[in-house]
Amino acid sequence: MDTRTREKPERTFDLVLKVECPVSENEDPVLLWKFPEDFSDQDILSMVPKFCFPFAIERVTQTQVGQHFTFVLTDIDSKQRFGFCRLTSGGKICLCILSYLPWFEVYYKLLNTLADYLVKEQENDLNDMLKSLYNHPVPDAHTPVSLSLHSYFITPDVTGLPTIPESEPD
Repeated sequence: MDTRTREKPERTFDLVLKVECPVSENEDPVLLWKFPEDFSDQDILSMVPKFCFPFAIERVTQTQVGQHFTFVLTDIDSKQRFGFCRLTSGGKICLCILSYLPWFEVYYKLLNTLADYLVKEQENDLNDMLKSLYNHPVPDAHTPVSLSLHSYFITPDVTGLPTIPESEPD
């Protein structure tokens, strides 16, 4: 096991954020929504939105569609916590999942599902799915996990180095 990743995380993810792109370089991104609502680590809540838009604001175009990227934070114990992001709404909104688990493919698919729920304004479905995953014990490698009627994943084996999946068309 890679010693930089947390050996037994308590949850599959710690936080999901919906962040709006700032209108100018002088402003910070705006936190629009978070799950769980009672997440209270103010350092994380102020820092993570800044990682959601790691590019010049002028470069955002209306033609940008779901673009994924990842950043890594290192905690006080030198353990890596991953931020999995997806830009939506022409790059104006970023959805971000914060987790100690390097499940790139799983979280990118989950971000796509969350973005679909938001586009279709299915906030109840989105919240139900997040509650289900948040309260689900962290599964072992290669375990199928069903989150709802249409959403499931198989956990990756992370005993080796984390890998970023190859780009695949949606």
